[in-house]
Amino acid sequence: MSQVENHWDEVAQLETGLMRKMIALGLDWHDPSTMKQLASECKVYGPADVQAAYASGDRNQITKAELFSLASLMIQTMENATLERRDVHGGEVWKAFGRHLYT
Repeated sequence: MSQVENHWDEVAQLETGLMRKMIALGLDWHDPSTMKQLASECKVYGPADVQAAYASGDRNQITKAELFSLASLMIQTMENATLERRDVHGGEVWKAFGRHLYT
């Protein structure tokens, strides 16, 4: 790729998206048990679940599918930054959620 990617900007945008989705779902990222449960769901959530969420028309299911998709993009962005030897990290919301994805 000829242009330099701005991983910090991407991470900030993804974190804002995660925060908005959590607010829409009524989730408190300050509550470790809530974040642990959310991460547990995220770990097993797959493409078929995304399709089912959209097919259901249920706004909460769709929002959760979007939240998990943002989490996947966040992980990918951070991995890409690491491969390019760039130091980036998420903020408060990502740290509260992300720490449970790796346990």
